Amino acid sequence: MWPNVLRNPSFRRLWAASTIDSFGSWLLVMAVPLQAFLLTGSAMSTGIALAVQALPAVAIGPWAGVVTDRWHRRRIIVIANLASAVGVALMTLATDADRLAFIYVGLLVESVAVCFLRPALAAVTPAVVGNEPDLASANALSAFVNSAFRMLGPLLGTYLVARGWFQAVVLVDVASYLAAAAIVMTITAIPVAPPRRTTRRITAELRAGMRHIVRTPLLRGLLTTSGIYWTANASLTALLIPFVADRLHASGQTLGHLIAGLGVGYLCGSAISKTLISRYATRTVLTIAYAAVGLCFLAMFTATTPQAAVIAVTVCGVPGAVAQIVTGHRVQASTPDEVLGRVSAAFYAGDSTAAVVGALIAPAVVALAGLGTALIAFSAAVLGTAAVAAVVLPPSTPGRPGRASPAQRHRRAEAHERAAGEQLQPAVDRRLRHESATAVDRPGEQHVPAGGDQCPQRTEGDARGEHRPVVGDELRQQGDGEDAGLGVAEIGGQSGGVRAPAAAGVDHG
Repeated sequence: MWPNVLRNPSFRRLWAASTIDSFGSWLLVMAVPLQAFLLTGSAMSTGIALAVQALPAVAIGPWAGVVTDRWHRRRIIVIANLASAVGVALMTLATDADRLAFIYVGLLVESVAVCFLRPALAAVTPAVVGNEPDLASANALSAFVNSAFRMLGPLLGTYLVARGWFQAVVLVDVASYLAAAAIVMTITAIPVAPPRRTTRRITAELRAGMRHIVRTPLLRGLLTTSGIYWTANASLTALLIPFVADRLHASGQTLGHLIAGLGVGYLCGSAISKTLISRYATRTVLTIAYAAVGLCFLAMFTATTPQAAVIAVTVCGVPGAVAQIVTGHRVQASTPDEVLGRVSAAFYAGDSTAAVVGALIAPAVVALAGLGTALIAFSAAVLGTAAVAAVVLPPSTPGRPGRASPAQRHRRAEAHERAAGEQLQPAVDRRLRHESATAVDRPGEQHVPAGGDQCPQRTEGDARGEHRPVVGDELRQQGDGEDAGLGVAEIGGQSGGVRAPAAAGVDHG
């Protein structure tokens, strides 16, 4: 499944860069809130750190998508990695409670850079991979490695911070961003953003991207279900620590076991996602996946022992990974390249907005109904996402999420035109050589080009049997008067009269 896509040297480099980047990010994801808590002893500092990570995507994410579709995407990825490295490096200055602001500033800079990095990576992957089966393999492979880091990174990061090595964790993340930028600079297969014939306002381009989502049933359904799912998921994440402390009466070690169990489930889900993408319709896969996640959440948050909760969350990770990978893959495969940056950024902003909303409404529901009721209500909301997916997602053929994009059809048409020209040219050459030889052997006879009476112009000399070659301005004038879909082959200054219809207008989508 994966060796085929790994034979692509450009993808290997892109995958290596994203893998290194992912390792540093997961190492720091729980280390920063823990360091903020250790410096201040306040849970408020942890909440502020989480908010700073999520809010830039809500405000900047859609605009970052416009930039991704306007600029060279390789340059965006490199600059975003370098900016992230600078932001993370600022956190090394947070050595006591009075210098806690360096953590927030560093998080803000990194989060803003990631707003550009994520849609750019999502937009270049289809172009580097080249076809949908390999794209599914590429997404499954990236998700598999990311799941491994999801399992190991937070545990290792929090362990090192607890031992007083926060600066070392930060420096590892800085090094990962710099290494990723260096690797991406060597990838020449990343195309430049599609050229624009007219200058449009950024707001107009942003509306065009959103309009494409609204008018595409699959993308519209994916955005709706993803928003509901991540809102409920974020609410349950915000209540995870109270659940461990108040319902399971366990320590922070159990929290680490839950995170590790979820990572194991994500590994298994990543391994089977490619098969599910290629064999089953999107609506079927997501409906079953959301239903399975909801049932696992109900089992987990009604558990009374840590062991039962760990088992439930491990099983939950399998359909959770499938839902995430299938959604991301279908967005890439169903979106034209010229708007893929904006569409990817819109989904990233939507997921981030859902995370903020979920984190805010969770405490309010707990205050009104209690922790147990809130946990069951949000788990039921995840289960309800399956019903929404069954209604709003259109049926589709396995492995064929929709028609090829205009850019793909254009590339196919160009390839078909080149192939047709290559096949036609030998026959044209033979025909013209034969006619030239005939004209030389029998100069007194009239030479009539193929096409007979359709010849553009017959002069007085033509009537006397003299054939005058059509060259220079006359050829251009004749070309101006002909059908734009026809081409005239000319060799040695003599019009062959053999015409082949251009293939550029043929739709092979």
